[in-house]
Amino acid sequence: MADSNVLKAQKYLNSMFGGHSAWVKLEEDGYTGTAVMQGIIRAFQIQNGISDATGTVGPLTISKMKSLPEIVKMNPSDPVSVNVCLIQCALFCKGYNAGGITGIFYTTGVSAVSEMQKDAGLPVTGKIDWKVWAGLLSMNWFKTVSGGNSITRLIQQQLNSEWSHIIGVGPCDGIVSRQTALSLVGALQAAEGVTTELITNLNSVNFGNATTAAFPAKLKSGQNSSYYIPFNKLVQYGLYFNGYNPGRFDGIYDDATASEVEDFQKFYGLTGIGLVTAGEVNVSTMKSLLTSKGDTGRKARACDCATVLNKQQALDLKNAGFTHVGRYLTGSVGTAHTPKYLTLTEIGYIKEAGLSVFPIYQDGGYYLEYFQRPSQGTVDAQTAVLAAERIGIPENSTIYFAVDFDCYEYQINLFIIPYFRRINLFFNSSENHRKYRVGIYAPRYVCTKISQLGLAKTSFVADMSTGFSCNLGFPIPSNWAFDQFYEYTFPSSPNFPIDKDAFSGRDEGASSFDAVPEKTKEELEEENRKALLEIARNQYIYDVLDPLGYMDKALELGISYNKEILLDTYTTGNSIVTITAEFSTEMKRISDKDYNIGISIDNSGSLTTGCQNQIIQASSDIDLGKLGNGADFSKVLSSIALSVKSGNISLGLEYVSPKQAKFSIRVSSEDLLPEDPDVEAGITVEIGFTITLNNDNDDRFDEAEFAEAALKVVAGVAVVAIICLVASTGVGALLEFLAGGGFLLLA
Repeated sequence: MADSNVLKAQKYLNSMFGGHSAWVKLEEDGYTGTAVMQGIIRAFQIQNGISDATGTVGPLTISKMKSLPEIVKMNPSDPVSVNVCLIQCALFCKGYNAGGITGIFYTTGVSAVSEMQKDAGLPVTGKIDWKVWAGLLSMNWFKTVSGGNSITRLIQQQLNSEWSHIIGVGPCDGIVSRQTALSLVGALQAAEGVTTELITNLNSVNFGNATTAAFPAKLKSGQNSSYYIPFNKLVQYGLYFNGYNPGRFDGIYDDATASEVEDFQKFYGLTGIGLVTAGEVNVSTMKSLLTSKGDTGRKARACDCATVLNKQQALDLKNAGFTHVGRYLTGSVGTAHTPKYLTLTEIGYIKEAGLSVFPIYQDGGYYLEYFQRPSQGTVDAQTAVLAAERIGIPENSTIYFAVDFDCYEYQINLFIIPYFRRINLFFNSSENHRKYRVGIYAPRYVCTKISQLGLAKTSFVADMSTGFSCNLGFPIPSNWAFDQFYEYTFPSSPNFPIDKDAFSGRDEGASSFDAVPEKTKEELEEENRKALLEIARNQYIYDVLDPLGYMDKALELGISYNKEILLDTYTTGNSIVTITAEFSTEMKRISDKDYNIGISIDNSGSLTTGCQNQIIQASSDIDLGKLGNGADFSKVLSSIALSVKSGNISLGLEYVSPKQAKFSIRVSSEDLLPEDPDVEAGITVEIGFTITLNNDNDDRFDEAEFAEAALKVVAGVAVVAIICLVASTGVGALLEFLAGGGFLLLA
């Protein structure tokens, strides 16, 4: 909701600073947020002579805030202060009643600053010092927001109260943000004396060698002198942010705190490897409390690698104490495209060494765009299952699908969740012959969210990326099986890179494999070619059906060729409409009576002008009445063309009789694998719309009208069928359209 005081602030700022070359005009809409706060910061920088008015707070701006004299309660007759006006604007935008934008810091303003100081955990003085400036001229919020909780807010207030001279004035909104998570490490460095100056960029903090060396030998129950209290508090904060509540946040290390520490150590796999003493916090435990990767020097039972292991490498891993190794089902690495996938020969070495395997699928997933193609989850699921079957991965094994980038909440909701829903649809279908299970490799929060939705059985956690927003401040997922925390070069013959992974025991991996026949190189190449062709055909089918809303139905029914399958049935008073699909492993001949559109994509990934023009021509000059206009046609056809990216779309009339007519849309390609000159593979996906009129009345199709109709008009009828059914405008509307065009005679 727009706020009149925020609107006043926006108008004041535009009026006061609009003539300055560095000013960026604010939208005067009364809404607080990033833009208006950047405006206040930029105004402060202009007003106080900071040459680089960026709208962001850096060392120069903080230094200027510190150099300004404190502003205390003024008299009404005092000269107006522009800096006071800026404070009043900021107070309004943070939800505090500043009284007005008067430039006089008086009673209401003092009360507002006092309220802000209390909310932020700062000393309540009612005076404007550098911490008030830093807090108000930031993106931080000091009141509990939706989703925030009181204990997190208490921790945030205590951090500000005790460490804001080092870590700055952080938010007190009840949310464990990136800034809050990083503040714990900054506060630890301050408690150790490693850091004595204000940290102007918390992204620079690191639990490195100096922080490690300065940490006390151990923190434990009953060790509560003034020296230990600050460290104990950080232990309690870290416990809470990792899902363990010690019940107190005062720095008193009691038995309850020790019990929570012990539970944390057990769950995070820190016990049993000579690393920690149960219930006591050494530097290794502290690293796991405050960072996602923890102590990278700790032992690990599991690892993963992209190297195809030879006999010596497998034996060396076992002799080094590893029991489980993660290996890829497909793909290659590097510019030389070195294969990274698990082989039958390698499986023999792994079994001989006494190792178990947990399979990983990752042929992409390093960037958001990979997940934006609706069919990607289905294609990946099929590819992974086929690859796992070919090398004998046993029944009920978990395959880990990768989300290997730092994504945000909205991206998880829009793309990652649908991706895993598609994977699960395939895994729950008859195509998953060996009942493989879905796992996820991703940052902590992504794993947690996907698993809580029931879309992953266990998690392989990408904890090496400590800076990922989905790792910072989030507990490890409750179903974690493997926790990746350190990459190094493993000494062997030859040496090779591995990632160390903590092991929870929730997934024992595969130690025995199904028998599969040995194949020659030529047989393997032929098998790979067949698999690629099958996947390419299925992907083409999915890409046609998804824009029409029938992809899930095809998954449910399974894909078979040269056989008509029923997708849907609609009934109205006088007719029944059935929607069918038929798939062919060749490109069917396009009839002279069909309206054909050649699909072509330009270098930017958009439809070429020629393709767009054909779609426009197919949908122009067709009067849909209340159904819409040509733009509706174009939208459906364009979505199909963009989805499949190559081939042809043909629209036409299959047949017509007095009581039945069938219209079709065919999407086809004659070369599914253009990169392989040895493979000639076509495909046709035909969607049929059959309208059957009721025999009990005299309604009938006018066969003569159809025979005489222009090609484009008949094509238009086919597209109208798509519009009516896909857009849920109804069968009745379709019949009305046919009657209006003279194709349907009504009794």
